Amino acid sequence: MMVRMLEDDLFPSTPGKVKIERTHGTSRKLQRCFASANTLFLWALFVIALFASYLSFHSFVDTSSRYLSASWGGLHWERQIRASAAVRRPEGITVLVTGAAGFVGSHVSLALRRRGDGVVGLDNFNAYYDPSLKKARKALLASHGVFVVEGDVNDAHLLAKLFDTVPFTHVMHLAAQAGVRYAIQNPASYVHSNVAGLVALLEASKSADPQPAIVWASSSSVYGLNDKVPFSESHRTDRPASLYAATKKAGEEITHVYNHIYGLSVTGLRFFTVYGPWGRPDMAYFSFTRNILQGKPITVYRGRDGADLARDFTYIDDVVKGCVAALDTAEASTGSGGRKRRQAQYRIYNLGNTSPVTVPALVSILERHLKVDAKKNIVEMPGNGDVPFTHANITAARAELGYKPTTNLETGLKKFVKWYLSYYGYSRRVGGKSQEPVA
Repeated sequence: MMVRMLEDDLFPSTPGKVKIERTHGTSRKLQRCFASANTLFLWALFVIALFASYLSFHSFVDTSSRYLSASWGGLHWERQIRASAAVRRPEGITVLVTGAAGFVGSHVSLALRRRGDGVVGLDNFNAYYDPSLKKARKALLASHGVFVVEGDVNDAHLLAKLFDTVPFTHVMHLAAQAGVRYAIQNPASYVHSNVAGLVALLEASKSADPQPAIVWASSSSVYGLNDKVPFSESHRTDRPASLYAATKKAGEEITHVYNHIYGLSVTGLRFFTVYGPWGRPDMAYFSFTRNILQGKPITVYRGRDGADLARDFTYIDDVVKGCVAALDTAEASTGSGGRKRRQAQYRIYNLGNTSPVTVPALVSILERHLKVDAKKNIVEMPGNGDVPFTHANITAARAELGYKPTTNLETGLKKFVKWYLSYYGYSRRVGGKSQEPVA
């Protein structure tokens, strides 16, 4: 009986009854399973969509904040860039000038624009010296149709945008941290601007289409402890006396690498103590003028053996002619897509005046033009990286660039003093004494 009951339970007399019930049960389980899976899948899709939306929104906010905080970009900005880069003479060139609001940069930009070349400036307007002077130079450039972008040469995105907006034929790279003595206080700024900034510019240039020809500012400081005079491009430059000089020497080696690997046409210009209107306030002739007019003493350094320091002072107009000649004679770069097709031009030139003048003689000239006697503190030159003298051999620049300086220190300082008195609002001398500035 018990066996029969078990058989009835396991094998009922009505065929298919249990099978139907089992099928319905299995189906319900499968439906619940699929329903659960679908729910999980939908929830997963929802979470993924939510996460994607978050990332998209975060990216949008991040991009928007960068765009809004940047001082460049947008359709109006691009129109200004293209208008500034427009060439206005046959066979004109289109030049990106870095450090355009600086002393040499502003003068070179004006010279190029006045003859009808396309010019776009770039400057970070740092506070190494009074930024208001840089802003005034920017306003002067703007009055001549030159647009200066406010940005850092280390900004790869900005450089890429500039090269994407304008097919520059040339780059005049003048942006740099200047000054020998300031390196003792802020050495990192020299590496940031003079080394990293140069590399960033060369990276952008070698990837540009077309590749521009590069003309850039090295310095007479690279001659360092060299005691052969006049300084020639063939002399040793492996003994710098300051960090500034070392970064400029590093720049010469770095530009050679980019010339060799990527086919960038490179011309380096070693400037010798450039002076003149719109100059740098940290330069001796500029600070001497300010202190003399204000009745403050000036510090005149002498060498350890009592010898007067001497510099090959070079007037700004002469340097500008050399810069423009270097641009005009620069051959096209030979790379494409970051690859060199053949060897490119590589040159280095001295741009000096070939007539060194002692610092006491400089002071005497300023006294005559200002009609005020200077109060002098004569001290021994400290070990801050300054060298006792500079003297340029310009044979190569004369032969290959047609470079011929024509302004002596007497004439150049007269023009500088006239600009200084006008810019800072000094009235004419009264009774042999300087009055306070009008403005």
